[in-house]
Amino acid sequence: MSAPTWQKLYLAALLESDPTQTPGCVEAARQAIHARLTQQEEPLSQQERDQIDDALRALVRRKTA
Repeated sequence: MSAPTWQKLYLAALLESDPTQTPGCVEAARQAIHARLTQQEEPLSQQERDQIDDALRALVRRKTA
């Protein structure tokens, strides 16, 4: 079974309804995004870069909500 993509973890963080679970979900998504940003086998497209920027901004808002 492959690891979840950053997009799946990001969506899970946004949809998490249990406030005690939200910080862990946000952190998992942030770590997955960081891993994607540092992955060198497959370069990022400009579209994915833009999606990551938007996702990181949303995660910051989600963590502080």
